[in-house]
Amino acid sequence: MTSGDALSPDDDLLGRLLDDAAGDAEGPAGADPRAGHEHGDPHAGHAHADPLRPTADLSVRPALPEDAPFLGSIQARTFKASLTAAVGDLPSEVADAIDPVALGQFWAAAITSPPTPRHRVLTAVAGAQVVGFAAFAPAEVAVEVTYTLEEPDAGSGASDAERDGTAVVAEILALEVPAAHARRGHGSRLLAACADLLRDQGATRVQTWTVQDDESRTRFLSQAGFAPAGLRRVLDVGGSQVTEICWYADL
Repeated sequence: MTSGDALSPDDDLLGRLLDDAAGDAEGPAGADPRAGHEHGDPHAGHAHADPLRPTADLSVRPALPEDAPFLGSIQARTFKASLTAAVGDLPSEVADAIDPVALGQFWAAAITSPPTPRHRVLTAVAGAQVVGFAAFAPAEVAVEVTYTLEEPDAGSGASDAERDGTAVVAEILALEVPAAHARRGHGSRLLAACADLLRDQGATRVQTWTVQDDESRTRFLSQAGFAPAGLRRVLDVGGSQVTEICWYADL
């Protein structure tokens, strides 16, 4: 991502970062390499507390502009972990391209200037600490799902509209909780909040993409009621191929 690129939460952000890595090993243009990295800010992961705004110990809320640097730091960590699960040690040019500053700028734009009211970013917090986030939007390319009698929800959970291909499909663009905060229910709370808001918007199905070899994320989606949609795509990561699988769930 370069400083002149338009920012939209509908972008294939991972693909754009990997494209930049191939063309510019020094990372995004215009980024300050000292600012906002995972270990560079002693306050990273902590929101600026507003004493007038009460917060629950564990909760999900709409993302705030001041969350953006923390979201960038979180996504840099989860991107790297997911890709490492697929290819092993990342080439330095790929690791450098997954820059928390650029990611934070992306999410700042998504929070403050969403393309439509249906584009949403949510933040999971533990007290004042930002511990994860999620983002969703209308699906630009809705994956077709063919219901069969073997699928347990085909007869009950799927509506006639869903079965005849007229489902209103949304896409979860990000659902990120770093390993340091895993297994504490943050991902489940984020997913439940996304589902509630999407139902309010009239969505009947949600889809998301995940790296095939990311066993932790795959297990989470499966346990949450998602199923593979039967579609995959391949990314080039430093000369290695990384396969992403599309998962879906009916709302």
